[in-house]
Amino acid sequence: MSDNQTKALHGTGVALGLVFLSGFAALIYQVLWMKQISLLFGNTSQAASVTLASFFCGLAVGSRVLGKRVSSVENPLRVFAFLEIGIAATALSYFAILVLFQAIYPRIYQGIGLGGLLLLIKFILSLLLVFPPAFCMGGTVPVLGQFLVRQRQSFGRISATIYGVNTLGAASGAALAGFYLPVWLGFKMTCITAILISGLVATVALLKSRRAVGESFLEQNKAVENEPEEAEEPLTRQQRRQLEREGATGVKKGKQESLLLRGGCGGRRWAILFLGFLSGFGVLALEVLLTRLFSQVLENSVYTFAAILVVVLIFLALGALLSSLLSRLNGSPFLILTGLILAGAGAVMTMPAVFLKVTDGMHLLTSKGSWGDYVMMVLRSAVVVIGPPALLLGTIFPYLMKLEEEYLESPGQSLGRLASVNTVGAILGAMVCGFLLLDGLGIWRTLQLIALIYLLVALFLPVRLDSRGVGIKVAGLVLLVMNLTVFDFKNLPVIATDPDRPEEKILEVWEGSDCSVAVTENNFGRSIRINSDYSLGSTGAFVSEKIQADLPLMIYPETNKVFFLGLGTGITAGSALDRKHKIERLVACELVPEVVIASKKYMTDLDGFDLTGGLFRDRRAEILIEDGRHYLMAADESFDMINADLFVPFRSGAGGLYTLEHFESARERLEPGGVFVQWLPLHQLTKRDFAIIAQTMVEAFDQVSMWRHNFQPGVELVALVGHQEGQILPACGIDSDLDKKRAVFGKSYLDLRRLDLPLNPQTILLFYGGNLTAARALLGDAPINTDDRPLIEYLAPRNFREDGQGENPWFLGRRFADFLDEVQLICPPADDPLLANRTEANRRLPLSGSALHRAGLSEVDGDENGTRKWWEKFVAEWTNVGP
Repeated sequence: MSDNQTKALHGTGVALGLVFLSGFAALIYQVLWMKQISLLFGNTSQAASVTLASFFCGLAVGSRVLGKRVSSVENPLRVFAFLEIGIAATALSYFAILVLFQAIYPRIYQGIGLGGLLLLIKFILSLLLVFPPAFCMGGTVPVLGQFLVRQRQSFGRISATIYGVNTLGAASGAALAGFYLPVWLGFKMTCITAILISGLVATVALLKSRRAVGESFLEQNKAVENEPEEAEEPLTRQQRRQLEREGATGVKKGKQESLLLRGGCGGRRWAILFLGFLSGFGVLALEVLLTRLFSQVLENSVYTFAAILVVVLIFLALGALLSSLLSRLNGSPFLILTGLILAGAGAVMTMPAVFLKVTDGMHLLTSKGSWGDYVMMVLRSAVVVIGPPALLLGTIFPYLMKLEEEYLESPGQSLGRLASVNTVGAILGAMVCGFLLLDGLGIWRTLQLIALIYLLVALFLPVRLDSRGVGIKVAGLVLLVMNLTVFDFKNLPVIATDPDRPEEKILEVWEGSDCSVAVTENNFGRSIRINSDYSLGSTGAFVSEKIQADLPLMIYPETNKVFFLGLGTGITAGSALDRKHKIERLVACELVPEVVIASKKYMTDLDGFDLTGGLFRDRRAEILIEDGRHYLMAADESFDMINADLFVPFRSGAGGLYTLEHFESARERLEPGGVFVQWLPLHQLTKRDFAIIAQTMVEAFDQVSMWRHNFQPGVELVALVGHQEGQILPACGIDSDLDKKRAVFGKSYLDLRRLDLPLNPQTILLFYGGNLTAARALLGDAPINTDDRPLIEYLAPRNFREDGQGENPWFLGRRFADFLDEVQLICPPADDPLLANRTEANRRLPLSGSALHRAGLSEVDGDENGTRKWWEKFVAEWTNVGP
């Protein structure tokens, strides 16, 4: 091997290393920007779509413009270095622009309100944020292609390799950004890390650009142009048609092919561009569908979506590398491409059957092992389902580079042109699938339609009709017929059913752009579920859901304006409209429109009874299809009470409802004397998780109190109530002494489960857990949960997988009771400043509640003596006759 060849190989290796790192940083940017902008614009599918469209627009325009410009540049590697500098610089400016938008966006929202105009404004603001760096990113691959491709016949092979390596880098970046970096470093430091990587890539590229390695494509073309022309014979019509049928590739010597390129293959050029568009459309539509499919059978945490994205990217990268190998073959490129398209369509057709097999008929995928075991189970399932179609469809776009060799004038220009149409297809694929096809056809029909489109395209591709060409066309027709008959999956399930409740039936399902929503019915009543496993409530939990509104309104009975963050079944919000309360205005925000439809249709008429209390008819109530956090941040309306529903902490997006920024935003929307109520599901929180959320609330509010929801061991819920400075609980003149004594008269510890205690603004102190601000020391060194470092979103899924065992037990039962005892020991109810307006007898009720809880715990443990002891303690404090 000559020195020049050695240098050329070394230069290629360095360049591919740079393109790997460039893809690595690019996905970190994308993951972080999508997350941060969703916090500003709302965690809705529309907001996510306009952000993604803005990013892809930048990629498409950058690919087209810079790919065209680089064709006349003598040192493409230097241009690549400047593009990486541009990415780093615009990524830095992103922080400043984001701060500016956070200041002005609420005014825009208040002036415009909800609707299409606001969505347009979000798109424009997203363009200003992410278009500049995305524009630079779009040019990196075309520019590197201009640098690396030196011979026309190597364009397909090298370009496919560039895409494969770049996508592998992207998969690595997505894995780190999705699993580790936000917890380790926080979003800002993670973004700065990506900026440093871009800077490193730019530095190496600048240093490398000082030493030319071999002749560039442009220089070789100039050398070819200066060679003396040979006598050439014109093509006959028969020769031209033969070459067209065979799909001639490469620049063979002589004028014959040159004439063919100029006069006979215009249709094929458009076919290449169309296939580039189709590839982007199909792959992004498929990614949307895959995410939806797996959301039905997985715990939808941030890790679930990260795992799916990583698997998709890895197999797309492998597809590109496979395409690089296929481009070395001497067969007809259109024939090979047709075979790849048919194989990809076949993989899409079989995907439903594979998915149902892996999930055992669409049941939830679970693992009894550690968190690592669960992640590996998710990855294995994703590889089996996603791998074949992603690999095969991932070969199509890179293999188009082989066909493009016929028309190649500049590697950068060709790469830019194809990348731009591919990206435009990706934008439309995500939009059309997410907002039209899923709503109109559903998951399975949409998959069938995508496979059908690929099959029809393959049938119309120009291939030579010899034995192989006829054979592949026949295979395409067979697959087409099978797609419309054998593989018609219109009757397949669209949500998972509970195997422990075989009597459960599905009343109705809505497949929307955000998720699938179902109303189910079993022996326990009707339920509204999202994506199979996430229950928003049920008629069987009517009393439990009702008390989430009644309890805080009994604490603050003069509340007039209330905001509910989350609607669910509508039972909780509707309870606030009861005549015993004094509500004049109620606003409820629900993120998913199909949930509102389900509640209105199935919860307002159950055997003639409206479980929502007239919520959808009452003029005092307004239901908004909106991200509740976004509304509180951007709107200018204030409330006496903000009541935040129970949210499963490990679900993707829920972590943003426990951050310091959200709590502060809610505090700013309170009227003087108003309170913020955050309900927490203790059966899905460890003590560490609870401490992080509580520490964050104590940081945001002047005073935080803690309230029980019930006294049932193992199903405890708690409300953290944020109060303003100097605020104390209102006094209560109700005299319930006689009612309290009647409730326990003639009863013993054996009647523990049959108690019917009177609840009103006086006796509600039975549920008071204590002053959390005064007992802040019990939270230890728990960190603050912020938008920049969303610990709950990343830690809760890990703890959830431990199933409440081992090192991370759920914060239930005696653990919770012990914590409340410590709180009341540090700040006894008799001395609690929040209870200063209450009588001495009334302030004994929290101790009564603690004793009642302990009695229930002893009963569950089979400890009769303990049950009797704590029952007597409860009665003494409840009736105010204790020492």
